[in-house]
Amino acid sequence: MASSALAKSSPRLTADERRAQVLREAARLFGTHGFSGTTTRDIAAAVGITEAALYRYFASKEAMYAAILDERAAASDLLESVAPHARSGDDHAVFTELALTLFRSVESDPSILRLILFSALEGHELSRPFHEKRIVRLRDFLTGYIERRTREGALRAIEPRLAARAFMGMVVDHLIVRHVFGQHDQYPQPPEEVAEAYVAIFLDGMRAGNSESRHG
Repeated sequence: MASSALAKSSPRLTADERRAQVLREAARLFGTHGFSGTTTRDIAAAVGITEAALYRYFASKEAMYAAILDERAAASDLLESVAPHARSGDDHAVFTELALTLFRSVESDPSILRLILFSALEGHELSRPFHEKRIVRLRDFLTGYIERRTREGALRAIEPRLAARAFMGMVVDHLIVRHVFGQHDQYPQPPEEVAEAYVAIFLDGMRAGNSESRHG
């Protein structure tokens, strides 16, 4: 009788729903143990199916890993909300929106940060397309924006790639501390407050004239 009630409350998943569940659990395990430290048996157990059933959805662990990275690379464009501010040259809005977009992206899917770190540590070839579509594109956008604003006289003449890395470093370090080291209690501030603080620190050092006024 109990098993009958359970069957009614837990409807059978469709193939698409089961595939999505497999990817969710695989992403969580890859983000916790890395690609090498995760087995198909682990993934099947997390999903609640046999390994044989798992192979109906993905032919190999590599296929699952590639599908996860493809899925995240095809997610909404991180720069979509930043582009209008960049066109108008609104420095505060560009850096604030960029920081908030990254914070929200990782908050909604914490496994992505761990996947990126494990991919780098393991030197996994499957991570290259993801890296080029998401990380390199983001870095190049910010470098180009800083370079343009420097030419326009709004920002100090600091190597644009290093300046971009300095800003991204603050944002990414904050995410790593919270989502890899688990220090949520030490940094409980909402994303908006954190973004505002980092943007103020960065732009105070980058705006043209600030250095001269401090040393005048």
